Amino acid sequence: MLQAMFSGVSGMQAHQTQMGVIGNNIANVNTVGFKAGRVSFQDQLSQTVRAGGAPAAEGPGGQNPAQVGLGVTLGSIDTILTQGNLQSTGKGSDLAIQGSGLFLVSDGQKVVFTRNGAFDLDSTGAMVNQATGQRLLGYQADSVGQIDPSQPITPSSTIRIPIGTLSDAKATSAAHFSGNLDASAALYSTRVDFTGNLGETAPAASILQSVSTVYDSLGNAHSVQTIFSNPVDSPSGAGVPAGATRSWDVEIKVDSVSAFNSAAGKSKLYRVGTEWQFADASGTPLGSRLSLNGGAAANEAGQVPGRSGASAFDIDLNYGTIGDAGVGIALSGVANGQTGSSPTWGATTRAYDSLGVVHLLQFKYTREHLGPGAPLGATSRWNWTATESGAVLGNHDAVGNSPLYFDSLGQLVGGGSQLITVTPSNGSLSPYTVRLDNDKLSQLASDATASVDSQDGYPASPLQSFGISGDGQVTGIYGNGQTRLLGQVVLANFSNPSGLDKIGNNLYRESSNSGAAQIGAPNLNGRGKLATTFLEMSNVDLSQEFTTLIVSQRGFQANTRIISVVDDLLQEVINLKR
Repeated sequence: MLQAMFSGVSGMQAHQTQMGVIGNNIANVNTVGFKAGRVSFQDQLSQTVRAGGAPAAEGPGGQNPAQVGLGVTLGSIDTILTQGNLQSTGKGSDLAIQGSGLFLVSDGQKVVFTRNGAFDLDSTGAMVNQATGQRLLGYQADSVGQIDPSQPITPSSTIRIPIGTLSDAKATSAAHFSGNLDASAALYSTRVDFTGNLGETAPAASILQSVSTVYDSLGNAHSVQTIFSNPVDSPSGAGVPAGATRSWDVEIKVDSVSAFNSAAGKSKLYRVGTEWQFADASGTPLGSRLSLNGGAAANEAGQVPGRSGASAFDIDLNYGTIGDAGVGIALSGVANGQTGSSPTWGATTRAYDSLGVVHLLQFKYTREHLGPGAPLGATSRWNWTATESGAVLGNHDAVGNSPLYFDSLGQLVGGGSQLITVTPSNGSLSPYTVRLDNDKLSQLASDATASVDSQDGYPASPLQSFGISGDGQVTGIYGNGQTRLLGQVVLANFSNPSGLDKIGNNLYRESSNSGAAQIGAPNLNGRGKLATTFLEMSNVDLSQEFTTLIVSQRGFQANTRIISVVDDLLQEVINLKR
């Protein structure tokens, strides 16, 4: 009978332990990262009243053993490591683990583990749980943002975020251009090519005129009028080249103002053999070209004046393809060049030297005739010049550089990479070279938009903030817009995480049954992913806990009833002697 009483006592003790675990779960219902416990029971040794017997071949059957249990004992108290709900906090240093794994933290003496990701920065920049002072551990990046994941995690492997510290300055080494140069931009004229016929039987009183439109450097139109008059067969006298068979007086008017006139001492146009020629005062042929270039030769005259700020410019009038056969006279001239939008375009960018001092670089692009040396397929050309405060840093003529060439589709076919040299005088590294990448430039009939879309230099600047990615990378954000990897948060997985020892303050340590920590970056090899600005709440289920509480209460009450009943029975036994 006493045996039943002791069984009841064991049941009370076991349920008392269960009540303690339930109470602890409920008490920690709002504890960040808390994992609920669960109690399981098992029976104690049983007293064997009769052993079991095997059945006989031709006799009685077998008999089961007769055993009386000696009560209940505690089987285990398990930690339930299910995922807790995530609560948004909006704080960038708060971390939650979605999935398996634990944070590694340390007080500087030993490494322990936790699911509590409520971290903040202390005065040294270390990420610390402010409630316990435990520092978050991981891999710290070097000064250029490189991480060595082979380094061991020790109590000193603290993640530090040095807010306010300056980043190193970086001198600009490359600038990248994109955008468009206007294909419809004005292009100044350089020549007028004439065709026609100056017939052999032209009357002496013939006058032949042709008006051509030419364009200055800003696309302003100018008229160039050619007037041929007074044809003479078999001319003779001073200045007539040998073999001349015909001559014409020539007058050139630019914007209705006479610029060249045979009657004013300049050369006539002579037919010599099969060619038209101008000649000097001695009769020496000068070719079939008349140049408005400001020269004083017999086939030269003043430049074409610019307008609205455009400079005066040269024009060659080419008469070499005019015929001299049969009857009839005709003359027409076609000039190159075009009017259009501004033939120049400017872009500005900031570049930095090795001390982080800013330099304002200015780029000027000018539409130009194709000229010799153009690459295969090129149909247009732009010259360029880079300056700083008026000082030339480089241009298309520098050794190794070239103009920008575009094909008929507006694509760049030459000049994709250029170099300029910046020469600071402030004690920084000087000179230094900047590579210009023009591969993204185009030339289409659209507004000019060419500009520098990026350059790789930056000034020194303080670390202003940071962010932590899902895979644990800690990235610093500097005031100059640059970012740099500062560190890597790591997680630990265990073969049996329920076997970890709880040591208080939401901390765990390895035990002989947990297995060794498998440490590495989040979101790899079964480790969970980090959620920034979230905290993992307790995984305690109050409805489950209250249900278990009622069951435990009834179990405890039932065991007390065993004791009271056994006590009554013992009292009856004692009363037998009366």
